[in-house]
Order: sequence, then structure tokens, then C-alpha cells
Amino acid sequence: MFPSFEIILPSLQPALNESQQFRKKAQRKLLRNVLIGLVLWGLFFLSLLFNQSSMVVGSLLAVAFFGMCIMLGLSLRGVMEFRRNYSHRLVGGLITSLFKNITPPPEEPNYEYRASFQPGRKIGSLNIRRSKLVGDFTHMSGEDYTSGKIGLTTFEFSEIDLKREVEYKDSDGKKHKKMKKVFKGIVFVADFHKDFRGETFLVRKQLLGKDKWRLRMDGIMTIDMEDMEFNKTFQTMTTNDIEARYILSANLMEKIMEFNRRAKGPIKIAFVRSKMYLFTETNKNHFDGKFFENNDEKTLEQIYNDFRLYFDIIEEFKLNRRIWSKK
Repeated sequence: MFPSFEIILPSLQPALNESQQFRKKAQRKLLRNVLIGLVLWGLFFLSLLFNQSSMVVGSLLAVAFFGMCIMLGLSLRGVMEFRRNYSHRLVGGLITSLFKNITPPPEEPNYEYRASFQPGRKIGSLNIRRSKLVGDFTHMSGEDYTSGKIGLTTFEFSEIDLKREVEYKDSDGKKHKKMKKVFKGIVFVADFHKDFRGETFLVRKQLLGKDKWRLRMDGIMTIDMEDMEFNKTFQTMTTNDIEARYILSANLMEKIMEFNRRAKGPIKIAFVRSKMYLFTETNKNHFDGKFFENNDEKTLEQIYNDFRLYFDIIEEFKLNRRIWSKK
């Protein structure tokens, strides 16, 4: 259905060449800024070595310090400009080419497919909370928002970083605040536009798993599925036993296990209201260019593979062929 990376690469080659030139220019500026900073600090240390007056030493220290700050700011701006250019020209172009070259299923002449990439946006906090897959959080950030429609199913996903502010006491009994990680990774949401009667969750099979105990506090029961390997990996929890077994067919459980093996980190899934939520925990920035590496083609292919991992969910999980009546 989706074209291979080799098929869409020629259409991305102009943007790829432009990105390489952009990086080389930014790297040269970074090297220049570092050298200027080293010269300024070298002058300062030479003034100390040759016992210059306090006024000269103080002036050189101020020049070295503020010069370093300016050079650092210019260098960071160059890196950020490279990332913005890479996201809009290359990653955005990859999404466009990927969907432009889709081969729709022959048995579905009205098959709809579209997608857009907005690197500065993220999935909304309401979607995160409705999934019930994470605990309370006070701070949320994210990027690389991708949304669209494949067949009958609309989808969206982005990188998400959730934190909670907590208080603690030091050895003297004084209170302090710190940020505690709640979740970092990719959140994928597929909307069937048809409501489930209950709520079904798949969380990691852990003896002291926080997700399992948090859901149990909400009165959600634990069930065992017929697939023993599936039960070893996931704890299935639901408010509707019959619907959960209908949703989690033998084929879908097999596909979830396959996705779990291919994913870049632990996963957990929820079927709530009309949506399927899939959280993949990972610390990697999946859809960014690498400033200090020059193999753009290999990096772009890795980004292509990461996108395909999530785009393929809809067809691999056969979400378009699943029918839940709205009641």
C-alpha cells in the first residue's frame, strides 16, 4: 500500500541536498564561533600570565564572558534553524511523497488517504487524560504532530513529554520542588467515530505496575485472554468483558504482539469512547535531523521507518474493517 523508501527518495533529493548545504554552513559558523570564544578566553588568560592591571584583566574577562554568550547564542540559533529547515522541507516532504504515492486497495475505489505534519504542534492534553493510560501530570510539552485519515479511520500522533511537580523535604526539613517524569514517548490516537460500550486497557505485565493499580482504583477489572503469550506480556483490564474479547480478536492480539516487538520501547493501549490510544515509551527524538551527523539519507530512512510503524497500524490492526455500533 505505502511506497518503499527507495521509491520516494528521488523526489526528496533536492531537499536532501539543500539540507546538507544548510548543515555545512551552520557547522562552519559553529566552528568559527568556538574559535572566536577560545581566542577571547586566551587573551584573558594571557593578561593574567603577564600580570596586567586589574582594569585590563577585568575588561578582558567581561569581553570573554559576554563574547562567549553571544557566540553560544548564535551557535544555538544555527542549530535551531537547521532543525526547522529539516522538519519543514525534508520531513514534511517525506509525508507528502509517502501519501502521494500510496496504492489504494483495489476493492475500495473511494479509499481516502491524507496526512499533514506540523513540527511545532502536539496532541492535546484532553486526549492524553481521556486515555487513562498515565497518572496526573502538571507539565506537558511535545512536537512533531502528524494527523490525517487512512480509509475510514482518522489518526493523530506526536512526541509527548509529561512531568509532574512534586514536593520533597531535604535533610534539614526544608521543602523543595522538583519535576518527576510521568511519560516520554509517542502517543498515537486512532478515531473510529463509533463509540465503544466499555473501556478496555492493555498495560505492561508487572507485579507492581502503577498503571494496573491505578486502573483498579477506578473499578476496572482484570481478565485473561485465550492467548497465553499475550497474557505474559500484557495485563488486560476492562469494564466490559464481552466487548473486550470481541475487540481483542486472535488476529489483533497477534498484530499487537508483533508491533510490540518492533516498537522502540514499552507500549500500552486503551480503547476508550470511540478511540484507540497507543503509548510508546521512548527517549529518542524520532523525527528530527541530526546536526552533527552527515548521513542524511540514512537518517531520513530511519524517520521513514518510524512513520511507517505508526501509519501501518491502521491496516495491520485492520481498524478500517472493525465495526462497533454506536449505542
